[in-house]
Amino acid sequence: MNDVIIVKGSGGLGRRTESQDGISALLCNGIPVNGGVQPNTLYLLASVDDALSLQITPEYDLNNGILVYEHISEFFRMNPNGTLYLMIADINSTYTDLIENICKKLLRKAQGKIKRVGVVWNPYGSVTVRPFEAGSPQIDAILSAQTLYLSEFAAHRPVFFILEGKNYSPTSTPYNIRGLNAEGVMVVVGQSIVTANKHANYASYAAVGTALGARSAAAVNVKHSWVDKFNCYGGSLTVAGINGEKIDDISDAVQDAIDEAGAQFFRTHTGISGYYFNSTATATSATSDYAYAENVETMNKAARLVRAALLPYLESPQKIDPKTGKLSTEVVKQFETIGKRSLEEMLRNDEVSGINVYVDPDQNLLATSKLEIQFEIIPTGSASKIIAKLGFKNPF
Repeated sequence: MNDVIIVKGSGGLGRRTESQDGISALLCNGIPVNGGVQPNTLYLLASVDDALSLQITPEYDLNNGILVYEHISEFFRMNPNGTLYLMIADINSTYTDLIENICKKLLRKAQGKIKRVGVVWNPYGSVTVRPFEAGSPQIDAILSAQTLYLSEFAAHRPVFFILEGKNYSPTSTPYNIRGLNAEGVMVVVGQSIVTANKHANYASYAAVGTALGARSAAAVNVKHSWVDKFNCYGGSLTVAGINGEKIDDISDAVQDAIDEAGAQFFRTHTGISGYYFNSTATATSATSDYAYAENVETMNKAARLVRAALLPYLESPQKIDPKTGKLSTEVVKQFETIGKRSLEEMLRNDEVSGINVYVDPDQNLLATSKLEIQFEIIPTGSASKIIAKLGFKNPF
């Protein structure tokens, strides 16, 4: 019969499933509390109030001479909508113990949900912090984190590490963190002088919680050093510094040297108030494809999406061209389409500039049982330097 048919549309409001990209974790050694936080237990925090319910308070930090509440509160200050897993280890844990033993358990328990981990080492009792130098616990921890980064990627749980660069000397010849060849690790040396002065044990701490919160609030392709979006001033960070020295007292030349060395600290910009991260460098060469945090996190997200799209086809039967023994045109097109769809979310969210997927039809699937798919991701760029050429002109 004749009629006017109304077809109800869907999706026009652009509502999306909430992103899981911001899920982070904080790992540190700490003191258990009766009726509160316990060691080697994974807690899920949605706000500072959740930390308080575990009896992790400013007094917990100060009375024990450790920093846990500080990093949690800074995380949520930088990202009020963040999701933070927390695990504390035995107070006598070494820096490498935290990475090599406890962190592995944390990541397995979270079943791949965690996208980045901030690791804080609280020296306790008679433990002293060596200078940031070859053979120090800080360097060993960075190298251990890189090993874990590689093994977690292989285990299909891609994760990024933000480590505390304790006792890093702000000199004209700073330790070259980029020379450690640890692409999965970012090392923070910047601190709040206010916090550093509260307790003798805090003197060489670094603001991992602030960096973790800023990184979790950024899209995977975005630098958390973006001036318009990530002013870090506030909370405990009202006076910034490095290893007890105020940033205003560190010369531009030394700051440039530390920046080139790959360490992360808080800087100022003339003409605008606030504190901002100097960079997003990882502990690897500046010429690496993964020289910056956003490079690593973009690839980690792509790896998760591609695997999720392809996993249902594992062990599936595929047609072979009966004349050539090679992949059929149908199979080639099918997997190229699946590959492109797997990354459409990132393209739609402007997290990548473009994607290319290619399946070589000349593969001998019958002989190898291996199907290779080539993905090419064109990343977004970042305006790390803006050059404005100014000059006078006489219109006469």
